[in-house]
Amino acid sequence: MHKVGRFAAATAAVMATAVVWAGAAAADYGNTAVRQIEISANVPGNQGGGAWLWIELSGPGTSGTGTYAGADCGRGGAVSDKGDVSWWTDGTTIHINGVVFNGFGGLPVPVTVPWQTGHYAGTLQSDFPTLVFLPPGFSQTTVAP
Repeated sequence: MHKVGRFAAATAAVMATAVVWAGAAAADYGNTAVRQIEISANVPGNQGGGAWLWIELSGPGTSGTGTYAGADCGRGGAVSDKGDVSWWTDGTTIHINGVVFNGFGGLPVPVTVPWQTGHYAGTLQSDFPTLVFLPPGFSQTTVAP
């Protein structure tokens, strides 16, 4: 099979799996979920690494609890992250506490993302403002209802 054909087939398989997984996840949280957040933040290069998270926030109102799952990594490889969070919003920004990066030795990492649903491009620090000791890198964040 041609290289492009193999890439297209692999991409289609990944997308189909993601759609099935996302559909199942949405059904698990019922009507208490107020936001689902996906973050991919990466620092390229020899000193690089990244974090990939899915966060579910339950309400009602302007604060609540939730869960997260994902991974973070540096040069040593990816490490699983998951647990419970608390959150609140000022109507512009969602402030999330409870995320822990196990690849950084159990480092608590507050998360901030926009309250408005949509897709956002930023830096590592736009989602994880306390990680000022790392290069800015880039992030892709989706906030969904």
